[in-house]
Amino acid sequence: MSRARPPIVAALTDPAIYPHAVDRVELVETHISWVFLAGDRVYKVKKPVDLGFLDFRTLERRRFFCEEEVRLNRRLTHDVYLGVVELNGGDAIMFGGRGPTVDVAVMMRRLPHDRMLDELVRRGAAEPGLVEDLGRIMARFHAAAPTGGEIDALGSLSTVSANWSENFAQTAELPPGVLPDEWRRTLRAWVEAFMRREASRFAARVAAGRIRDRHGDLQTQHVCCTQPMQIFDCIEFNHRFRYGDVAGEIAFLAMDLDRLGRPDLAVRFLNAYLEASGDYEAVPLLDFYRAYRAFVRGKVLSFQIDERPEAAAKARDQFALALRYTERRAPPRLLITTGVIGSGKSSVAREVAARLGAIVVRTDALRKRLAGLALGERRQTGFGEGLYSPEMARRTYAEAIVLATKILDAGWPVILDGAFSSAAQRSQAREAAARTGVPFAVLWCDAPDRVLAERLRRRAHDPEEVSDARLDLLPQHRARYEPPDHEAGVIRLDTTTGVDRAAARALGDLG
Repeated sequence: MSRARPPIVAALTDPAIYPHAVDRVELVETHISWVFLAGDRVYKVKKPVDLGFLDFRTLERRRFFCEEEVRLNRRLTHDVYLGVVELNGGDAIMFGGRGPTVDVAVMMRRLPHDRMLDELVRRGAAEPGLVEDLGRIMARFHAAAPTGGEIDALGSLSTVSANWSENFAQTAELPPGVLPDEWRRTLRAWVEAFMRREASRFAARVAAGRIRDRHGDLQTQHVCCTQPMQIFDCIEFNHRFRYGDVAGEIAFLAMDLDRLGRPDLAVRFLNAYLEASGDYEAVPLLDFYRAYRAFVRGKVLSFQIDERPEAAAKARDQFALALRYTERRAPPRLLITTGVIGSGKSSVAREVAARLGAIVVRTDALRKRLAGLALGERRQTGFGEGLYSPEMARRTYAEAIVLATKILDAGWPVILDGAFSSAAQRSQAREAAARTGVPFAVLWCDAPDRVLAERLRRRAHDPEEVSDARLDLLPQHRARYEPPDHEAGVIRLDTTTGVDRAAARALGDLG
């Protein structure tokens, strides 16, 4: 026998109750809310429950957290969270009717289901540019988000350790068919060893201001790829789940794209975020936080097994994904790009990185960050002057190699995306690879000048472009460029064939 629905649910499933035209109402139930899809609106009512990590038992608390949900979600949405509405009445519940308030609901504009990121990924319709845009949006959001005080405290290693302990305690009774004992032991040993080994890194993240008031639940199902992009359904009910390291936030979205079978999109997202934020110190923590997010997702699914037996297999898949992040990576390698301006270096670097699982460090972005400039700030200097002087070039490439070494030490392959116009610059990168003990190769990108000229003309109108390269600089750059004709480990790529073919050729030669 099915359970009787509470009066509030029975009322809100009736299309006639709504103050606007509604043909039918669809109910979506979660463990903490009832969500009513009614025409072009969505209404969310919080369940009067106490689950330990949240307490919605009183009307006052439900109203407070509804208001918090609207306030916080307006940070990353536009014209979606319309407000909190009263549900009044006794025998007959109405929106804003007579009688006492019996409950409240968050009212939202309904977003198109077919533009949700998870749906686009499943249909093979998620273009790389979408996740790259998302990476840049999240970098800007994190840069402006509050930090310090309680936020820092809840992002410290002690909180991270307590969260993991809670995870293991709450999954201790799961059957081996969902979480095998060997997996649990392996994960626990890896997590505890990582936290001991990297304790100073966690402290450095707090000191660097990387603990922020985040979204807290950055999954693909919470991203709607409209114009503008809408990122909704953040955590409003528990500071411990929302405050934390930005590395953990981007790791969540990357993990979710991995779960959907698109690790290439995960890398695209990560590289766009890292370029926009400059937070390459997050890289050594990404596997740790991806494992955490996968484990939490598995735990949440396991709580649903009694009512939804099919959740058992999904939970096991999530625990298996968490385990994968603990495994040793393939040996990393260092790649650099080279070529004159407009030769397609950045496009090739992004595509190769997506297929290789590599972190890209772009010298154009690094140069501006070293100079204290915004990435979109253009500099109309002459060739070899100002921001592009020999001294600034030396600083930029030296810093790029330092960053590459740190990322390689963390076990990730790296692509340094820059012109590397001289044999001396390429030699420095080659020597860094030798010191680190990793393979090295040069991706030499080139195309006829007429092709380069057209690319440079298009680039001049791209608002997201970081490079200051201009068509009038091409002759001088071509004249001063030192081709790597006789250097070892060079893969020459004709980028007129398209980025996909150039990347495939590069990866084929790399083996």
